[in-house]
Amino acid sequence: MKMGFLGRTCLIVLSLLPAVSTQRDGWTVVGSDQPVIADPGDDVILPCHISPRLSAVDMEVRWFRERFDLPVHLYLNQKDQLSIQDRAYRGRTALSPSALQTGDISLRLRNLQPSDRGLYTCLADDGRRNEEGQTEVIVAALGTQPSISMDSTQGEQTRLVCRSEGWDPEPEVIWRDRDGNNVTSQSNTTMQRDNQGFRSVSSYIKIKQQSNVFSCLVRSKIPKPDWESKLHISSDFFPGVSGWMVAFFLTLVFSMVAMPLLVIQRRRMDRKLKMFEVKAVLHLREELESMRRVLKSEWKWILSSAVGMHFPGDMHSIHYRSTLPLTLPSDCIVSEDAYPR
Repeated sequence: MKMGFLGRTCLIVLSLLPAVSTQRDGWTVVGSDQPVIADPGDDVILPCHISPRLSAVDMEVRWFRERFDLPVHLYLNQKDQLSIQDRAYRGRTALSPSALQTGDISLRLRNLQPSDRGLYTCLADDGRRNEEGQTEVIVAALGTQPSISMDSTQGEQTRLVCRSEGWDPEPEVIWRDRDGNNVTSQSNTTMQRDNQGFRSVSSYIKIKQQSNVFSCLVRSKIPKPDWESKLHISSDFFPGVSGWMVAFFLTLVFSMVAMPLLVIQRRRMDRKLKMFEVKAVLHLREELESMRRVLKSEWKWILSSAVGMHFPGDMHSIHYRSTLPLTLPSDCIVSEDAYPR
């Protein structure tokens, strides 16, 4: 049976339709298997595309985090739907119209904020099916200067701990001894996330009873400055009969013996001081008494030289006679105590 040209053409077209339909129905959405790491304030691209390459111009493209109904960015009916966008991302997100034609639904995120860290989901829906992929965003944060301290002492071994916090992504911890040898394999390191999503690191290492210098280096896995702390560990940190302990006990014994002697000596000095004070006071009193008193022999001479005085009715003229000088020496002191009773 012969088939005309028109019939053969229709047969070819019908045979191609299942292949085209199969290609469109077999697409998937591919996110990024590597996190996007950037500093605060940077502009980043969150990779996501349709595979195999299909146009997404007529599809719904939705980027969201925890809540599907609160999208980071929504493209629907061939335009961006900004009215239902999460307010934290308004004015900071965009899709490339030209990239949509090739199935590239990557999201551009401007002015990266610390709160932007986390997992993002990209979804594409052509009306018959939907597929999604994921991309992680890490906002790089340099943690605090690490600190080294002695955590515990057991027998002849001491455990040191190196702590630092505020890191993202997870940092690397390196221990070195005084010779620069890497002794990280002897340590135990743990990481924890705080309520803001940052990582805190605690690293422990046991050291033996010997003088040493240990350094703890906390390093970011992205190009950032390294934070390092050093601690000199001497035998004084360790238990046992060490030099400082012997010196301490000798000082303690000497103090216990010398204390009573010092107390006795102090009491003797106090008694002598009081005796000297009493003698000085008595001597001063004697000096004052000798200055105030007039000898009895001198007083008798004064009395023998005295004369009676007559006051006539006429008070305008007074006659007296005396062998005493009209003026007494300025240093003559007469005491009432010298009068005979």
